[in-house]
Amino acid sequence: MDSFHRKYMSRAVFLARKGRGRVSPNPLVGAVVVKNGRIVGEGWHARYGGPHAEPNALTLAGKEARGATMYVTLEPCSFHGKTPACAPLLLRAGLKEVFVAMQDPNPRVAGAGIRLLEEKGLRVHLGLMEEECRLLNQPFIKAMRHGLPYLMLKSAQTLDGFVARDDGASRWITGEAARKKVHRFRSEYDAVMVGIGTVLADNPRLDVRLSKGRSPARIIVDSGQNLHRELYLVQTASRLSTYYLSPPASLSAQDELIRQYRLIAVEWENSKKGWEKALRYL
Repeated sequence: MDSFHRKYMSRAVFLARKGRGRVSPNPLVGAVVVKNGRIVGEGWHARYGGPHAEPNALTLAGKEARGATMYVTLEPCSFHGKTPACAPLLLRAGLKEVFVAMQDPNPRVAGAGIRLLEEKGLRVHLGLMEEECRLLNQPFIKAMRHGLPYLMLKSAQTLDGFVARDDGASRWITGEAARKKVHRFRSEYDAVMVGIGTVLADNPRLDVRLSKGRSPARIIVDSGQNLHRELYLVQTASRLSTYYLSPPASLSAQDELIRQYRLIAVEWENSKKGWEKALRYL
């Protein structure tokens, strides 16, 4: 019986992934409505501010939702935000039961959606494929619990441990497949961060070209006063959000350039407290 239910929750997880790069700061959520062993409706949260997975699935199911079972990767929300609360929609649809992968870590929900469903007589099963769904929403979970962004490190080096030639000249270390994967990751994350050394050596674009999806914001970390007008990230800052993290004195010294090219200045110090303050802002 567990494999029967896992099949439909796996489908919900697959659907949730379709929202990558489009729903932040909201979580990735997928939902499937099943009746008599047949999927009658499914949906996912496709864009920030748009309908959630559950109403999308219920709309597709229509009258077939009555007496059906829903599989959803995250606890239905219980408050009205940019869209109406989802939990009451499930009750009005006349579902028989709901399988919920994990509780919503958002303090505004945190079990309230499940309690509402159960209090109104809807059977709720919590925990099916919970680990998979937690992995799916690690950025959202960290933001809710710690108020900090989720970070992924991208690094490349040769088999003998080098990252560049002796003379510092830039050349590709990674292959085409790896570069495409990096661009896919860029499209799924909100921002890409680099140090000023990389900016000066490579004059990178940090956009998405080898994959579908939108380009992320750019973040430059600089402990000195190294910005100049010829840098691509500076010249394009008015078109794509570009954050410049630097000590207060450095920001003040470069204020004219920062304003002219519309960079977003963020005070930063290279210390534990300095990093935490900057990351919370971001």
